Amino acid sequence: MKKIVLIYGTTSGNTEELSESVSDGLKSGDSEVTVKNVIDANVDELKDYDAIVFGCPTYGDGELQDDFIDFNAAMSNISLEGKKAAVFGPGDSDVYPDTFCQAVDILEETLTKCGARIVVEGLKVDGDVIEAIVDAETWGSEVAGNI
Repeated sequence: MKKIVLIYGTTSGNTEELSESVSDGLKSGDSEVTVKNVIDANVDELKDYDAIVFGCPTYGDGELQDDFIDFNAAMSNISLEGKKAAVFGPGDSDVYPDTFCQAVDILEETLTKCGARIVVEGLKVDGDVIEAIVDAETWGSEVAGNI
């Protein structure tokens, strides 16, 4: 059984809600899934998992959610060689067309620099997350199938 950690950052609760659906999809792949808010996570524990899934909304001018900023910076000191990874996040292309879901791209880049392999294109949810619940679970299943 593969061990997956899903770490999310949330301010409004949208990413936490998406995380529940992504987790359901990940579990369909006969995986053990641990879900954590990034404020309760430590970069050193990433080594304990076969795969890493991050969920992070984009704020302001394409920035990570506040709780993810220090976590992302701390990742520069670890090796994730051989780990598989995927990233999802909500955004709003109407309000932020130039930086829509840029947090997904930032975290994918960080994971890649640490040696992890992105197994599925990042899920970028535009607007209301309730409408994306099924897509999030399907995406989670796809991630699980590639681990």
